[in-house]
Amino acid sequence: MKYDIIFMGGGQSGIFGAYEAVEMKKNLKILVIDKGKMLENRVCPKEKTGKCINCPMCAIIHGITGAGAFSDSKFNMDYRVGGDVHTVVGKSIVNEMIKYVVSIYKKFGFAEKPTGAEYNSAMFEIKKKCIENGVQLVDTPTMHLGTDGSRKLYSQLVSYLLEKGVEFRTERSLDDLIIEDNHVSGVIVKNKDKIEEYLSDNVVLALGRSGAEKVMTLCKKYGIKYENGAVDIGVRAEIPDIIMKEINENFYEAKMIYYSRNYKDKMRTFCSNPSGFIAVEKHANDVVLANGHAFKDKKSNNTNLALLCTKTFTEPFKQPFEYATAIAKMASMLTGGKLLVQSYADLKGGRRSTDEKLSRLNIVPTTEEYVAGDIALACPKRILDNIIEFIEIHDKITPGFASGDLLLYFPEIKFRSTRMEIGKNMETCVKGLYAAGDSSGYGSGLNIAAVMGILAVRNIFRR
Repeated sequence: MKYDIIFMGGGQSGIFGAYEAVEMKKNLKILVIDKGKMLENRVCPKEKTGKCINCPMCAIIHGITGAGAFSDSKFNMDYRVGGDVHTVVGKSIVNEMIKYVVSIYKKFGFAEKPTGAEYNSAMFEIKKKCIENGVQLVDTPTMHLGTDGSRKLYSQLVSYLLEKGVEFRTERSLDDLIIEDNHVSGVIVKNKDKIEEYLSDNVVLALGRSGAEKVMTLCKKYGIKYENGAVDIGVRAEIPDIIMKEINENFYEAKMIYYSRNYKDKMRTFCSNPSGFIAVEKHANDVVLANGHAFKDKKSNNTNLALLCTKTFTEPFKQPFEYATAIAKMASMLTGGKLLVQSYADLKGGRRSTDEKLSRLNIVPTTEEYVAGDIALACPKRILDNIIEFIEIHDKITPGFASGDLLLYFPEIKFRSTRMEIGKNMETCVKGLYAAGDSSGYGSGLNIAAVMGILAVRNIFRR
């Protein structure tokens, strides 16, 4: 069977792209393919047993509706956060599209008022401190679905797509593209031990953050233009809520950007989760990464957030993905496949953390999937220097942040190493092949991923 559009990847780009397609025209043959399971079948055993059993396919990362369904699901309502596709299509178009995506959210039951939309005296004081310390505060309004809230919303959206005739093929990983005379004509996927072909003259490649390596392989094979993008390497910080109270209550998430004094490297906070929980992501090739999420109804006493260093490499180096993966493997080697955690007091003091030392702190970790140790054994010095400097700067804005009760989980890595060359229509140099979401190199958040999926579909119809 030949399809009108194939979405290779069932995350935010694929789901919202499919929605746009069925809304624009009836009786289309739309196919969404993903290496994970349908949303209702995505069950993480850890939720019941409390322990990770190293599933062959991690339900937290892979599956229909993507990693967003198991994340904190914050939706930023501004082009400045979530990616930089505005450099291709323009700021006003991205903001206009974000408003449209919000209207879809509301259609499926999400109507919470965004935080950070109106300033008060406390927010002005926080922004003043940021300016005084050389920190850019990206103060965009943010909608917070919560991990539980996002699953409800996405369940309704997927049900709607099924009613409209959208087909889903799950537990199938992309093996290859079918390209003839520089025009895509379908995809080849692996279904366990079988190889399957699905045909279409329009393929939206949206493999998510974990698909960066596969995208690079395909670009090299077919001469698809791309450049080595950046990778974000850092830690997931966890601190008692009381320290973050002012920021949490006024911004929920205050995104901060800082450039280190010595190296001039870009540092940023990302994905803050008030009263949230540390999450563990297990990827292929023994890559174990830290993340975080928060629920609407279930709360902890801690806030977690990412502190990331953005690294862009120059010639002749062309393996940023492999570089970041090697760092993650080094950490996993030290811990036997768990996260590496260290208190900030021990890190500054040049000492490894132990379980006994951690038990003396005023903070109780929200995960047991860690080994106490020394981050300096796995993290490059330059990146570690930047993290320490950023923590000290953050302490001037949020007093108490650089305390001994700050826990650092290593590593947290955001793979965006393949930046595909695309036009304003999201199309690559291969006719009919579109790129969207995190794997394109232009996305890093729910908002931009959805925007790119919709823009790709609109341009397919325009053609």
